[in-house]
Amino acid sequence: MKITFWALSGLVNGLTSTLLGLLVYFKNRKNPLNITYALACLSVSVWSYAYFLWQISLFKAQALFWCRVLMAGAIFIPAFYFHHIFILLNQINQKKRILFLVYLSCLFFLLADFSPFFVKDVREKLWFKYWPDAGILYYPFLIIWCGIVIYGINVIYQALKNARGEENNKLRYIFIATLLGWGGGATNYPLWLDIPIPPVGNILVSVYIIIVAYAIVKYRLMDIKIAFTRAGIFLGVYLFILSIPFIVLNYTNSGLLATSMAVGLATLGPIIYRYLQKKAETVLLSQQRHYQRILLQAALGMVTQHNLNKLAKLIVYVLRKTMKLSYVALFIKNKENQNYRLEAIQSQSGFSLKNISFKEDDPFIYYIKKNPQPFFFNEVPTYIKKLFNLPVEPVIIVSAFAGNDMLGFVLLGEKINNQIYTQEDIDLFKILSRQAALAIQNCIFFEESKQTQQKIFAAEKLASIGGMAEGLAHQIKNRLNQFSLGSGELKFKIDDFVSKNSQLISANPELDTTFKYLKEISLSMMDNVKKTDNIIRGILNFAKVENKENSFAFFPLKDIIDLSINLLITKHEIATFPLSIKVDGKDIIYGIKSQLNEVIYNLLDNAYEATQEKKMRFNEDEHESYVPFIEISLTHTDNSQIIKISDNGIGIKDEDKPKIFAPFFTTKSSYKSGSGIGIYVVKRIVEENLKGKIWFVSTYMKGTDFFIELPSKKGEL
Repeated sequence: MKITFWALSGLVNGLTSTLLGLLVYFKNRKNPLNITYALACLSVSVWSYAYFLWQISLFKAQALFWCRVLMAGAIFIPAFYFHHIFILLNQINQKKRILFLVYLSCLFFLLADFSPFFVKDVREKLWFKYWPDAGILYYPFLIIWCGIVIYGINVIYQALKNARGEENNKLRYIFIATLLGWGGGATNYPLWLDIPIPPVGNILVSVYIIIVAYAIVKYRLMDIKIAFTRAGIFLGVYLFILSIPFIVLNYTNSGLLATSMAVGLATLGPIIYRYLQKKAETVLLSQQRHYQRILLQAALGMVTQHNLNKLAKLIVYVLRKTMKLSYVALFIKNKENQNYRLEAIQSQSGFSLKNISFKEDDPFIYYIKKNPQPFFFNEVPTYIKKLFNLPVEPVIIVSAFAGNDMLGFVLLGEKINNQIYTQEDIDLFKILSRQAALAIQNCIFFEESKQTQQKIFAAEKLASIGGMAEGLAHQIKNRLNQFSLGSGELKFKIDDFVSKNSQLISANPELDTTFKYLKEISLSMMDNVKKTDNIIRGILNFAKVENKENSFAFFPLKDIIDLSINLLITKHEIATFPLSIKVDGKDIIYGIKSQLNEVIYNLLDNAYEATQEKKMRFNEDEHESYVPFIEISLTHTDNSQIIKISDNGIGIKDEDKPKIFAPFFTTKSSYKSGSGIGIYVVKRIVEENLKGKIWFVSTYMKGTDFFIELPSKKGEL
């Protein structure tokens, strides 16, 4: 038994297709792309192992058997290849009918394979002892085989023309691998037809198997120009190095001189190769290295920026402009809403991702946290891709971590110039992500420091106002006491005079009218003194935001609603308050009663004034048809209680919404003057004292909904 180069080529092809077929299959056993590649490898393996056994056959019958076995594998290679290409290009649904016909023809030729109609016999051709002769059905098979291969190559070529970025680079690898693999395998056919061309390209089948496997399993492929440049330089250098000793030997017949030159040139070979490679890549990658230098300089300047919004805009602008990307979108963590919201975006086409955000428990966010290094979107599991809700898929995701906390991430689109992301780009992104994380952390620190200072300043103001309020209230109450005593004394004197001089007053009707009028004035003064005293008491209680002497307890919501309404009726001098109450389940709430009273009072007061301000904007007809509406509702969940206060009043303008909870900001018009303290105090009471949340939804000229979420007794207080 003699093992020839041709036998070894079959064995190498078989081992390569078996190992890589299994590797790709077990990489993702549910992916149709991996499955069809593994089937193609299986058919190549059958063909290759039978090829090896055919080449080492000692007898004619043995050689004929293995020829028919190898053709059983060869018959299905184009079918599985065809199937694999359609899945790769997402064209399987459009090509189902063609694929069915291809598989049908394969089954027909498989049945004919073990008959003389397909492989007639084997005989000596060139230096091969046993080479097959084609039967009558072999010719239509060869025509169909060539048609499938040409059609498949054309499908890849058409997709390649429309592909961009990473996808374009991947298809270029597969296209070149297809030309090499099928071209090499096709060198087996001429000798079947007695054309004296040996199967010199048979080993290239392994090249196809290797490249396609790499393209499926890995997406971070080297730019094909660089790959072929390196290969060309390597071949050129070593052909030159190996040819010189043979030339010297031919002309000098000195084996010692030729061997010495071979050793010396072999030592110089790697040095020459690295030098030429570096020069070539400097030319090919000049643009890439230019933008990499710019990005590294920009990274150093990030930490000098203290405004988060400006930093986000700077990051996306610099990345898109320097790398010439289709789009860049930066998402930053929002602790309050427990999500990652879009902070800045730059896109070539101008598409918007307004109001796009990812919850912290989103599978996509979970995947990023598990993979902190920059990664390609193609590597994301299919089930997560299906949940991805952005209009344009990114190519690369780069995250920014501070310790174990992910502060944000960047979505990068493809490069406009159709180039791919290289490993050097990935390494650069790792540096940029660390710098970006530090810069974001600095911005958050400065923002929190600023807010802390504002709170301290506001607290000092409130403390000052609280002290003033107590002093003023004391002075006013002293005067009220005088008014109360005076009006009470006046009433007493009038009643006393009337009782002692009843005949005089009855004889003089005008005097009777005067005394009745004076008595009404005294009663009115006494009543107003009481009302004013109640208002002052409410103001003093309202100013004591930090008073936590009352503890958490269960109580009816109606209790604090009634207290608030009584005060509001007095304040606005109205007979009834337009309030609807809606309770889901029991009218029981858990919290600090005195502080919730202040919250409800303030929000109901704002709601009423919003309806009155809207009423003033209407003309006479609209004024008559408008019915002010205010509703308070209570909803219980497993761990929280939600109070909602709605009105159909003036609403809040979009530009005012971010400032609503700021101290000393007010939207009230001349209808009512406001200090802007109330809502700020409400927020502090809810968040700091009651450990809850407060937010609102509002549409200008339609109304406002305020929501207060408080923890229930089972929740964390």
